[in-house]
Amino acid sequence: MAGAPAVERVLGFDPDDGSLALIDKAGLPRRFDLRATAVRTASRSKLASLTSANGSDIFGITETGDIARLNPTGDWAFVPPSPARWVFPQPNGSLVIAGSQGSETHLWLIRPTDDDIIASATLPLVTRGIRTRIGDRIYFTVDSGLIGVLTRDLSPVRSVRFPSAPIAAVPTPSGDRLYVALAGSPEITVIDRYSGAISRTIRLSGEATDLRMDPLGQHVLARSSGDSAWVIAIGTSEVRGSVRTVWRNDLPAFAPDGAIATARGDDVVFVSPAGLRDVRAVAGGARDFWYFFAWNGFRPRSADLDVPVTFETPPEGIPDSLTLAGDSVQQPAVRDASPSMIQPQPSIAPASPGFMVSFAAVLSEQRAKEVASGFSVNGVRPRVAASPSGSTTVYRVVLGPYQTREEAERVGRESRRQYWVYEEAR
Repeated sequence: MAGAPAVERVLGFDPDDGSLALIDKAGLPRRFDLRATAVRTASRSKLASLTSANGSDIFGITETGDIARLNPTGDWAFVPPSPARWVFPQPNGSLVIAGSQGSETHLWLIRPTDDDIIASATLPLVTRGIRTRIGDRIYFTVDSGLIGVLTRDLSPVRSVRFPSAPIAAVPTPSGDRLYVALAGSPEITVIDRYSGAISRTIRLSGEATDLRMDPLGQHVLARSSGDSAWVIAIGTSEVRGSVRTVWRNDLPAFAPDGAIATARGDDVVFVSPAGLRDVRAVAGGARDFWYFFAWNGFRPRSADLDVPVTFETPPEGIPDSLTLAGDSVQQPAVRDASPSMIQPQPSIAPASPGFMVSFAAVLSEQRAKEVASGFSVNGVRPRVAASPSGSTTVYRVVLGPYQTREEAERVGRESRRQYWVYEEAR
């Protein structure tokens, strides 16, 4: 894209607007408009803790500790009771703010652009926060453990203690498990979200310093102290081996087909996670910034959208116009004419398949059925939909389809559970 700055980190992607939110090398938030092939600066102010849950709303913290929300339609600001340190936007539109004061960390839950505080909580002084991707809860690091709260009301969840301080953590895409790397430890600890307890440990041949999750939930990468990363199979907790790669903000990463994109010198080499074999390479690719996402915005425009609106010809004897008489409009009387006969009827393009509300995406059909049977929305229970993805099947707990995104969002909010909305494929 012409005029695009060097990218430091991607914040998120908005598939509806075709907009990529990111931070450039100068630390400024920007948007890449893929449809208009334009680069726009979201703000020229220096903001800390920049983050986004949807690629449209970018949240940051000003030098005075206030909250700034950057949106293409207009910005918004919020002054918390004390200076903010972190901000956690949620998929349902709410926002959790964290600020430290003395020996305590305070949390506030709001729903932009409303300034009212919905809920608040006080925790011991924490070092940093980790949020599961579905927004179900936030975990904070304290000394040699994790403490957490539910994002819907900031109520506490079971804390977890470790033999040493956690230094990295990533959730599975469904949020059912949390993988934690510990300082000075050759083990990865796995936390079960539902019990809040340690479910297993995975032993490595050395200490992991960072973690990165497969969007499909099949593998997790653990960074070693050198230029390599361990590949761990989530289903079996098996360490399949290591791949050679430099660890950057963008790489290694998982491609849509599940291959691992690694950075080696000036090249990007794709590795099969099953056998850890090199399958293809992009010469000079490491000089670019890589970000994988799915978008159908470049698909051909439907011919139906370019068909002009047509009207039915009125039956004989029915006027197709109105007669003006002074300042009033007179319509000749029509005997035995139904409303449909005298009102023009435009031709309408076929409706889109609709919008789905998804509450979970897991690899176990049994687990998906358990989640689906555990709640209902307005008397309707969600169903389990199987979605093949390569050699793997993902089981989604869904409701829908709904005709509009607004209706789907309303159902998601009424469920009082964490959810996300997506458009059903044609």
